[in-house]
Amino acid sequence: MRKALLALVVSLSVSGSSFAADKVLAKVNGKTITEKDLKQVMETLPPNYKTLENNPTFRKQLLENMVKEELLYQEALKEGVDKDPKVREEIELMKKRILVQALLRKHIKPEQVKVTDKEARAFYEKNKERFRDANGKYVPYEQLKPFIIQSLKRQKEQEEFRKAVDSYISQLEKHSKVELYVK
Repeated sequence: MRKALLALVVSLSVSGSSFAADKVLAKVNGKTITEKDLKQVMETLPPNYKTLENNPTFRKQLLENMVKEELLYQEALKEGVDKDPKVREEIELMKKRILVQALLRKHIKPEQVKVTDKEARAFYEKNKERFRDANGKYVPYEQLKPFIIQSLKRQKEQEEFRKAVDSYISQLEKHSKVELYVK
């Protein structure tokens, strides 16, 4: 009897997390929007929104936007917008872009980049004229340092990513037949 009760408690606690993920948050003409759907949308948001994922007001606003989008989507299908040849071309173009992005995420793993204090200070000194306050006084390096480091890091990451993509494309080109007819 104890073993059966323990098994029931364990199975409920294990499956409880899937109940939470499948919790229905809204319905639009019978189409459910679940906690899992909301989390998937949150994962697509820029990093600065991640801190808001547990904010009830933000979650409600996001859910309301998802409901509006679902209403519009259903209406578009009802009106046959998805059958329009121009729309089908746009869908194929977006599908192509999404697949390319997914492929790059799968194969491109840029290295972690670092920005040294020396690099940040050199950038500050080189661009010092850009760092004046409203009174024309120079903003001290220490005050700007975190922003400069963040900006330089982002630039380096973009450069590393671009190099990795170029390298990956070069490898693909070696094993492909590419013919350009434009000079």
